[in-house]
Amino acid sequence: MSLRSRLLGSALLVVGVAALGVAGAVAPGFVPSPSAPDGITFVSPSHVSLLAAPALLAAGSVLLVGGAAAAGGTERSARAALVAPALGAAAAFAFGVGLVLAPASVPETATNPAAHAALIGPGSGIAAGAVVGAALAPVVQATITEDTAALLAGSVLLLAALAAGASLPLSLIAGGVGGAVAVALLWAVDPERWRP
Repeated sequence: MSLRSRLLGSALLVVGVAALGVAGAVAPGFVPSPSAPDGITFVSPSHVSLLAAPALLAAGSVLLVGGAAAAGGTERSARAALVAPALGAAAAFAFGVGLVLAPASVPETATNPAAHAALIGPGSGIAAGAVVGAALAPVVQATITEDTAALLAGSVLLLAALAAGASLPLSLIAGGVGGAVAVALLWAVDPERWRP
């Protein structure tokens, strides 16, 4: 493993963590509210949260996976890239239950059935956007490596996320743009793993 690969991987990991950190700062989520009928209320830190959060989650997830591959000096792997959508969805759920907005109340919010219903139902747009963007990484990798199983898995994730977030198309578009920008960055700076 070369020094360049380690440095590149470290830089990509830092950028990926930074993107996820900013996503946490702008992501809307649920927090406990004694005055609300369900015991929770939806809080949006910014008027652009529904656009910025999925884009940053998708980009951060893809860059973390790409950075880990570069830092570890691993070969290109579409199956390893399948971690990116899972990471984006997990981060979206964590931020949705108030990990940044109200860290002390995460257990209470995470176990609230109303929060589950909202995050899985109508509030799933941010997670769906994050998965749409992050699923571009395994689809691109699988196309390059001709890994049919990974291509099918990535395509199914992409289509399922599109269906889940159909009610919030702007979140899907934002997530797709974030993921595409991250893949393009990896394509430019790490050609050994991201170009044919």
